[in-house]
Amino acid sequence: MTQLTKLLIVPVLAALFLGGCAQIPLTPPSAKAEIVEKARASRLAPINVGSFKPDPKLGAENDRGINVRSNTLSSPVEGSFAQYLRETLIVDLKASGLYDANSPATLSGFLTESLLDVGIETGQSNLGARFVLSNGGKILYDKELKATANWPSSFVGAIAIPQGINQYADLYHKLVGMLFDDPDYQKANSR
Repeated sequence: MTQLTKLLIVPVLAALFLGGCAQIPLTPPSAKAEIVEKARASRLAPINVGSFKPDPKLGAENDRGINVRSNTLSSPVEGSFAQYLRETLIVDLKASGLYDANSPATLSGFLTESLLDVGIETGQSNLGARFVLSNGGKILYDKELKATANWPSSFVGAIAIPQGINQYADLYHKLVGMLFDDPDYQKANSR
């Protein structure tokens, strides 16, 4: 092996072993126009948002981070994807005028599924939550909803990882939209 070959191999090996490990936080939640418009057009009553926790079946470690190839995706909201879902819901409700911190009707939840798989050919993401609407101690709504996404992925991490993170982050608004669209939720929380 020539000296030049050795000089070229060392940086390549270093890049392979050291270059990919990173902590990647999601961007903080912001209101999504289509969800806000949907909520404004509904006959939903303003609500308060209570606690959101990881479901015991999900496990605390899956609430704190998701491995994406050699990186770890995390939540910027208290380091918890359950809290990220809560904040996404609050942001969308506030933007649509349907958040009332003094309302006796309170929506709480449990994050039941959180998955991001950035494959070489195909990417997949799943997000699930059980939403519970209560008023005065009476449960008006209790249902688990799941959102999924599939997309063509890439072998190249610099393309596949950001694409996967965007797909995963979009599922939070998709899940909130599914809640607002659910006829059972609309019945339980109509004006």
